[in-house]
Amino acid sequence: MLHHNLITPDTKMADAIHMNYLLLPVINRFEIKLGFGDKTVEEVCTENKVNLSFFLDITNTYHDKSYFPKEKMRTYPVELIIDYLLKTHRYYFDQLLPEVEAMVEELLASCPADCDNLGLIKDFYKKYKQELEYHLKNEEQKFFPYVKALTQLEGTGQSLHSIRRQYNFSYSTHSEEHDNVISKMLDLKNIIIKYLPPNYDTAKGNNLLYWLFVFEEDLKDHERLEDIILVPALKRIEEKFTKN
Repeated sequence: MLHHNLITPDTKMADAIHMNYLLLPVINRFEIKLGFGDKTVEEVCTENKVNLSFFLDITNTYHDKSYFPKEKMRTYPVELIIDYLLKTHRYYFDQLLPEVEAMVEELLASCPADCDNLGLIKDFYKKYKQELEYHLKNEEQKFFPYVKALTQLEGTGQSLHSIRRQYNFSYSTHSEEHDNVISKMLDLKNIIIKYLPPNYDTAKGNNLLYWLFVFEEDLKDHERLEDIILVPALKRIEEKFTKN
C-alpha cells in the first residue's frame, strides 16, 4: 500500500506538527521539547539521542492509521517499546486523566438546574478513571516486568512457569482489561452525546467530548502496539523457554 504525506527523516520537525498537531504528546514522549527551529526530524532525533527509525514508525503509525509496519516494529528491542509505553502511561496519569476530570467538573458547574444526568457522567468517569488507572498499574507491575524478566532470563534454565507465577501475568486478564477500557470509553462518549441535559454549556460539553475522542484514539494506538507488537514478541520468547 502506498502512503502519502508520511513523516520522513528530512521532514522539518515543525512541519510534522503542522501536518498533525495530535502528534505533539507523542513527540513529547521521546523527551523532545519545542523550540527546534527549522531542524529536520533526523537532526532533532540525533540531538536528543532518539532512535530515528523507531521515532518515524511510531509517529507515522499515529499520523496515518493505515501505516503499521508490524514486521519491522517487531525487530525493535522490547525494552525500547516498553520505555515508550511507560512514557505514554505517564502522559495518561499526569495529564490526560486529570485534565478530562477537570473538564467534567467544569461542565457540571456550568449547569444551573436539573443536572442529574451530568452527575451520572461524573460518576461514570470517576469509575472509568479508576479502572483505567488499575489497568495501567497492572501493566507496570506485572506485564512489563514479566516481559523484561523473560528477555533477561532467557537461556538461564529457569522455567517459564516459575517466572510467570512470579509476576502473576495472565494473557486473558490483560486482553479483557484492554477490551473493557475501550468499550467503556465508548459508553462514556455515548452518554454525553445522547443524554446531556438541554441546559448544559455547549462549549464545555463539546470540548469534553472532543478530548474523549482524542483520548480514545491514543488508547487504541497504545493498545495496538501492545497487542500486535509486544505480545507476539513475548510469545516468541516463551516458545524458546518451552523448547529448552
